[in-house]
Amino acid sequence: MLILALALLSAAVPLDSTPSARTLARLVTEYEQRMVEDEPFLRARSGMRVEHLPDLSAARIARDAARARDVVRRIDLLVPKELSPDEWITSRILRWELVQVIETGRFQGLSFAAVTPYASPLRSIPALLATQRLTSASELDHYLALVDEVGAMADTIREGLEARRVRKILLPKDELRLVIPFVRGFIQPPERSPFGVTGERLASVDAARREEFQTALGARIATRVNPALERLAAYLDGPYRHEAPDKVGVGQYPGGDLYYRALVRQHTTLDATPDAVHRIGLAEVARIDSAMATIRAELGFTGTKAEFHAQLRRDPRFFAKTPEEFGEKLMYHDARIRTRIADYFSTLPRAQGDVRRLDPRLEGTMTFGFYQPPTAQDSMGHYYYNGSNLAERSMLQSAALVFHELVPGHHFQMALQRESSTLPRFRREATYTAFTEGWGEYASALAGEMGLYSDPYDRYGRLMMDMFLACRLVVDTGMNFLGWPREQAIAFMKENTLESDLQLDTETLRYSVDLPGQALAYKMGSRELLRLREDAKKRLGARFDIKRWHAFVLEGGAMPLSVLRQRFETWVSLGGT
Repeated sequence: MLILALALLSAAVPLDSTPSARTLARLVTEYEQRMVEDEPFLRARSGMRVEHLPDLSAARIARDAARARDVVRRIDLLVPKELSPDEWITSRILRWELVQVIETGRFQGLSFAAVTPYASPLRSIPALLATQRLTSASELDHYLALVDEVGAMADTIREGLEARRVRKILLPKDELRLVIPFVRGFIQPPERSPFGVTGERLASVDAARREEFQTALGARIATRVNPALERLAAYLDGPYRHEAPDKVGVGQYPGGDLYYRALVRQHTTLDATPDAVHRIGLAEVARIDSAMATIRAELGFTGTKAEFHAQLRRDPRFFAKTPEEFGEKLMYHDARIRTRIADYFSTLPRAQGDVRRLDPRLEGTMTFGFYQPPTAQDSMGHYYYNGSNLAERSMLQSAALVFHELVPGHHFQMALQRESSTLPRFRREATYTAFTEGWGEYASALAGEMGLYSDPYDRYGRLMMDMFLACRLVVDTGMNFLGWPREQAIAFMKENTLESDLQLDTETLRYSVDLPGQALAYKMGSRELLRLREDAKKRLGARFDIKRWHAFVLEGGAMPLSVLRQRFETWVSLGGT
């Protein structure tokens, strides 16, 4: 591995390069080598054998932070004038990435990400295991070893929660309503276990070896994995529950204020403060509310906003009868935009994208769904939508949602990034939330400029999605920084959005416990992209071209928005070409 890395390094760095360029190339190569060695999800996406499941121990986090501090010191010795513009951007992205590793180490005792439904790697372990080849005796033995690690992971999570409990840092009671069923959802008999293996995957294995493997796998699931998961669930459902606080938000814990400030910087990738984000959210809610009132008047509705929303919640036009109908509606809008895409983009991804239903076992703990980029095993990108509780899941926002998730949103951006032949590997794999979710929201708004919201109800649905994201700025900062009770956040969102009580229940827990600060990235990211585009139009004048703008944003891949600003200045100075 090291010989290969050095060979790649020598091939990538010209002999006449500067000392700083050579140092940077070496640091990037070392970082990418560690990525390949340490990140099981990256290995799976690349078609490689997964050596181990994620290490969630405090010791691992501390080691990573110490190593990151050393590399940051080396980056800070680079001489800017010895780097090309793109090398400089690479150095800034790598430094930002490492600083987040350091911050994770600094605040690891305040995070519950290992066990909460949106953030826990447990959610992705079945899909990770499903990528592994099962054709030889060694591969079968290795799969059994990985399944053993599922039980060890559950025990590590429990130990981490106990270390926090001793310091009076516990999951709130309301979150436990989701976490305990989430954990127990993985506890199934061997024949139905998400960690099991179907007969189709063992088609090339002889019958005797197949039976031996399935027997050994069933024994591991029954005697190691399930008991470890039950220990975790029982721990949370025992005295822990009685000690758990009623309040939500990281601000209630010792050091929580500093932690949340760091989370705001991490997720927005800007030098933003919680109170500033809160004010932006309130202003955006007021702006969007006015735009929605205009559409209600256009439709001839003379009642109140609450009455109009109540009418929308009862209108059968906006509700699917089956999960399949929900997916078909999403793909209908996807087909509409594809005929216009070449007018706005000069480069299209090779990979195709579609929608699929989310695993029903996860639907009760997740409000919506998620986008999964193409992998070595699956060349398609998929948006996994939540197909449960359809009577409470309005399709009014279906057009805005699919433009955000597929074309020209997440699928477009992530597929193009991973298909790049010029970006360093770590930049091809980057998924900074403010950039990726900001781009998704920018794409959803762009669809309006493309004429895809000609129906007033589609336009209202688009505004409802915009309002939903603006409300997140208010309630995320409200619960985590300003001390809002969850009831206040729910009431604010109920007044301003179309989300059902069921959806608001899981959403407000997502903001205050699962992923504090993460929901800020969507709106803050899209605002920054729109601000930069308007700045480019003003400074470039007639030279501004929308296709070149989109190419500029996408060809560099995801990056912190503070770094994108630096790259933007260079692009504008060169005339936007």
